[in-house]
Amino acid sequence: MTGRGGAVVAVYTRNGQCGLFGEVDVWRWLGILAMIWSLTGEAEPLRIGGTGGALGVAEALAERYGACCGESPRVLPSLGTGGGVRALADGRLDIALAGRALSAVERRRVGEVLVFARTPLILAAHPGVGADSLDVAQLVAIYRGERVTWPDGTPCRPVLRAEYDTETMLLRGLDPRLDAALDRAFARPDLVVTLTAQDNAAVLRRVPGSFGYLTRMQWVAESLSLRVLHLGGRAPTLEALAAGRYPLVAEFTLVLATAPDERVRRFVDFVFSVAGRAVVEANGALVPPRPGG
Repeated sequence: MTGRGGAVVAVYTRNGQCGLFGEVDVWRWLGILAMIWSLTGEAEPLRIGGTGGALGVAEALAERYGACCGESPRVLPSLGTGGGVRALADGRLDIALAGRALSAVERRRVGEVLVFARTPLILAAHPGVGADSLDVAQLVAIYRGERVTWPDGTPCRPVLRAEYDTETMLLRGLDPRLDAALDRAFARPDLVVTLTAQDNAAVLRRVPGSFGYLTRMQWVAESLSLRVLHLGGRAPTLEALAAGRYPLVAEFTLVLATAPDERVRRFVDFVFSVAGRAVVEANGALVPPRPGG
């Protein structure tokens, strides 16, 4: 698949095989699950889904919630932020996970939007890459195609997220030179663009010499065997994030329906509780204070 300007778009399933779990498939699966619960008389669990970057931490929260609170929410495969919000507004989800600000149209269809995780955006590479840090000048050279090898002489293979994906936009905002270099990168036919957070991680794990970007939360929550690089010598730690020493910060939100039921409110209360905060922090992110809490 070819993206705008010529970059190759690659998608991988969780088992590493090339493929795409499309929105139509997810919608069909949601319908089948609802039918099964209806026929069996089982209580339908809380349904959580949306951006792929938050699925790992959502699964960890659901597991801990099930252990302590007697109900195990079901976390669905990646729908993307837009797909999650649509599913929530259509009554097919109870909580949507968002990795970007909602559009005005989306905002009118939902209720509360609560930031529940702040995490560093990290530079990540195939585990065999022999580098420890990259600065802005080196990133610019890589994306412009002027630096094509790592220090040991092996090929350097940049992997991109979608051109206007939130993580790409964070990287663009770091420096005007980097913004221009990414424009050049998306026009290169030799680079791979991945559509979801899981696709991105799969390519970085599989392709020797590959290099890209993802959140620390995804890296920790999904136990990804990737090499994390410092940004200009700055480590992407939670301590650096809290102290304001690391410049690339991604935020994730819980999006609720206009009239969420009591089960949803109990789960949200858990996320912002001491126990929930511990789960999120153990998975590579910080929980900000709850608005009005």
